[in-house]
Amino acid sequence: MRKIKTFFKPTVTLLAIALTFTACSDDDDDQPAPAQSQSALAVVHASPGSPELILKADGTKAHQSALTFGTIIPYSALISKAYEFSITKKDADAVLLKSKLELKANKNYSLYIADLPDKVAFVWTEDNLAAPAADKANVRFINLSPDAGALDLGINGVATNLFNKTAFKESTSFAAVTPGAELTFEIKENTKTEVLAKLEKVKIEKGKIYTIWANGLKSATDNTKLAVKLITNK
Repeated sequence: MRKIKTFFKPTVTLLAIALTFTACSDDDDDQPAPAQSQSALAVVHASPGSPELILKADGTKAHQSALTFGTIIPYSALISKAYEFSITKKDADAVLLKSKLELKANKNYSLYIADLPDKVAFVWTEDNLAAPAADKANVRFINLSPDAGALDLGINGVATNLFNKTAFKESTSFAAVTPGAELTFEIKENTKTEVLAKLEKVKIEKGKIYTIWANGLKSATDNTKLAVKLITNK
């Protein structure tokens, strides 16, 4: 199986712990340090109504600032190994959630903090950043709205949906899309015609890779209301 290249610009603010090399013994002082395999991880706070959160990796704070609803941290480099990720409220020690994930070499991952505050959960994706087909872009969809049900994602003016019946916490594979300067993406409840939310006049460029995600609450009217967002993965 062909390895997927890792496309990212490492940021020093995220997971600095992962870039610490194991010290060599005295007997190895004259030997070069072994090369370290790397992975890449992006982080998204998608839990509507949750407070500011701190993400930790193996018990160590993974970023400088607290994460607020809608925060996106781009791909950052870290040593490939198994980690225990956890979250706490800002300025609090009690762990709200923890989970282990093995990050494999030359792979790209996204960690989404999802669901309502009283049942917050991690949603993980392994991100295939292989180049799109010629003259195409790659797009996937992830449903992170706790109360919107299974969703269809389509483009306004295009008869066939991109994705159908995407359940809460479910992510699709990447699919080829014809680029456009002003595309409007719409989400609807599966098999329904009413547009629940849309992302208007988005520029989708050939050769690029995107994640479109539904976040927020269908029942809300404040800043946590249902919305369609876009992430440029590459």
